[in-house]
Amino acid sequence: MAYTDKLKSTRVYIAMGDGATPTEVFAPMCGINTKGFQQTRATNDTVDWDCADPDASPITVRDIGAKDWTITGSGLLHRSLLADLQAAFDSGNPTNFRFVFDEPTGSEVIDGFYAGPGIVTDFNITGNNGEYVNISITISGAGPVAFVTNP
Repeated sequence: MAYTDKLKSTRVYIAMGDGATPTEVFAPMCGINTKGFQQTRATNDTVDWDCADPDASPITVRDIGAKDWTITGSGLLHRSLLADLQAAFDSGNPTNFRFVFDEPTGSEVIDGFYAGPGIVTDFNITGNNGEYVNISITISGAGPVAFVTNP
């Protein structure tokens, strides 16, 4: 038998850069237990008719358009993270983010992370009596994203 080579979700995390130069430090967003990374590609669609047979069904021709990416996360509010997230939301400049695959040493298959500048476009804090405070965030790409292999 051959089973899927799986990766536990606990081995993936979102990290936010501190903006320091020359060496930026990235800290995992503790408490975020639901994480997502999405890439999308826009297309420009044109309907093309058969000039020799105008009654024939037309075809759709697609040209490649812009790429975009988004990171989403939700989970428990880690109180020390709130000020950094609020600063990133309020900033007039993008913040560098990473979507990191943190595989156990010795069994790395996906050895690296997606990295790019992003804007916190959605930032929600919710709480219900008797429960802990939760947050959810959406980070929209503000430039290209690249997969970076760990050195």
